[in-house]
Amino acid sequence: MFSAHRQKLSRQLPAGAAALLTANDILPTNADGVMPYFPNVNLYYLTGIAEEDAMLVLCPSHPDPTLREVLFIKRVDQLFIKWVGRRVDKSTASEISGISTVFYTDEFWVIMKKILPLCSSIYLHTNEHARSENETQTREDRLLLTCKQLYPLHHYERLYPILARQRNAKTPEEIALLRKACDISEKGFRRVLQTIKAGQTGLQVAAEMIHEYMQHNTTWAYEPIVAFGDDTCILHYRANKSSGKNGDLVLIDAAAHYEYYNADLTRTIPVNGRYTARQKEYYNAVLRVHKQLRQHVRAGILIKDLWKASNSLLLGELVGLGLCTTADIKANGEAYYLGKYCYHNVSHFLGLDIHDTGYYDEPMPAGAVITNEPGIYNEAEGIGVRIENNLLVTENGYEDLMENIPREAEEIEELMNR
Repeated sequence: MFSAHRQKLSRQLPAGAAALLTANDILPTNADGVMPYFPNVNLYYLTGIAEEDAMLVLCPSHPDPTLREVLFIKRVDQLFIKWVGRRVDKSTASEISGISTVFYTDEFWVIMKKILPLCSSIYLHTNEHARSENETQTREDRLLLTCKQLYPLHHYERLYPILARQRNAKTPEEIALLRKACDISEKGFRRVLQTIKAGQTGLQVAAEMIHEYMQHNTTWAYEPIVAFGDDTCILHYRANKSSGKNGDLVLIDAAAHYEYYNADLTRTIPVNGRYTARQKEYYNAVLRVHKQLRQHVRAGILIKDLWKASNSLLLGELVGLGLCTTADIKANGEAYYLGKYCYHNVSHFLGLDIHDTGYYDEPMPAGAVITNEPGIYNEAEGIGVRIENNLLVTENGYEDLMENIPREAEEIEELMNR
């Protein structure tokens, strides 16, 4: 899989180009602590190596075939191993990645003297994601600065758009990993249906899910959201320390990843196992939008088209719930009521990143994976409902990768009361 990804990228690079990618930094906490390490997924996508200090250079037109694909890994000694643990060696790194030429990262700039002087352009990756708000200098940023200092007369190009579009269309191997992530997420959710009860905190609910995920040697795709009552109206609720009361809804936005490929699952269930009549009205309104919206999904449409279709459907449901009238919408505008009760878009791309690469203004390719997550939120009634599944975009429609995860209100109630 990783070799195929590199070959596809290499075919898109012009003659005389070199592409350089680097791992993410290890970030500090306090004193001598560090945050759990998370790899640069672009480097992982191209090599299968998820370790710090790894680097990759692609130079498809280099006259020396051994320097057309070069992988760099961390050099470790016995003291490092005693304290931190083993890292992949050259042989293992070559086996995982399919790259025959492997050096240590501390040799990087020595090897670059054999590659970059023969290149006219250098492709570097920076985070151009539309929702990125990172203010911290990254290892990618430092690589860019060093390259321009050492090779100021080269022509520099952006690698992000090429990789973003390539990663948007998943291969069959990637889709299989996403299916696995969805299947593990299902197991965690079904466990919660059997264990949740009034008085539990969000952390205790999340603990049941992570217990299941860890049985499959994996963990969270993202920090879990478990919100009760009024807090279900907070989209990225993070405290998770409040407890659910009898009669509350609990919104659970939590999923697993598998081999760094992420699922994204949301369900809204009654803490006591029975929706009230009003809660069920909200739930079924959102479920109708959830079901109707996916009929719009197919290759070639814009994800923004789904946003528009969802907004239209949601406005109709707001009227049905008595939250506004058609006359109100005409008088005050659609944006007012969407901003009040439906304040997020219905879909984003999914893959190695939760909000995965891809362009909202470009037609979706077959193989893209997107979320389908309409929501209606009314803090005045203490009701927030979101239902989220993951859809594989096909030439003529979609495949729901979470079709087997309980979604009907009656099925959820039946499972919770067994």
